[in-house]
Amino acid sequence: MSPFHKLERWLQPLALPHVLLAIVAGQTFFYIAAMLEVVNLERLVLAWGLVEQGEWWRLASFALMPPASHWALVAFALYMVYFLGDTLEKEWGTLRLNLFLLTGWALTVGASWIAPEAVMGNGFISGSVFLAFAYLNPNFTFYVFFILPVRVKWLALITWVFYGYTLITGGTVDRLAVLASTGNFLIFFGARIVSDLRSGKRHMEGQRRRVVERREAEAADPRHRCVTCGKNSETHQDEDFRYTADGQCFCSEHLPRRLPAP
Repeated sequence: MSPFHKLERWLQPLALPHVLLAIVAGQTFFYIAAMLEVVNLERLVLAWGLVEQGEWWRLASFALMPPASHWALVAFALYMVYFLGDTLEKEWGTLRLNLFLLTGWALTVGASWIAPEAVMGNGFISGSVFLAFAYLNPNFTFYVFFILPVRVKWLALITWVFYGYTLITGGTVDRLAVLASTGNFLIFFGARIVSDLRSGKRHMEGQRRRVVERREAEAADPRHRCVTCGKNSETHQDEDFRYTADGQCFCSEHLPRRLPAP
């Protein structure tokens, strides 16, 4: 048993079910509260400079920061986070999802510590949960605008391209945000991805080797060979080889005088 699985067994009694449901409920609450001007959402964001000044609640409250968009889009986004997270919890188990989210949280806090002047969001929730779901269920189909079917693996590819573009062209804060959003995915799936790549490479090499061997065998095997004496079209190029109705090949010397009727 690997050390990771041993750790999971030891921590299993501490697993908290439906964590993402609680996060979605908290984001919904604060979104409505902000609409009613009861709470200022700026008090929730993660900024290490403010944490150092004593606002320690930001270490947890930033996970409850709702998306900044129209209420319909916010409702859809929160539903998707819950749906993807609930599916992962059923596939993985509660503890592994807890550890996955906790790792993303820790990476985001670490990124905030590196760039204390920056404001960090909770992209580790939506981004990494979506990538994990897409990796485990690549052929799951979403219906864009409820009409156009798109497999989730293509949406994940677009997401990875966007992250890669941000890493290349973005500033330090943007790069840290991307690493915080994808770091837990790479930690949990990195070894499996490497193993899959190696298996795929071995499979392709095996296929290529079999094709080469088949072509070499076809090239080495003469086109015609007498079943009686073994003469073939490579060693006796001027020989007139004939075939009987049952598919047997004979040279002119051993060709039956009377061929079997087809």
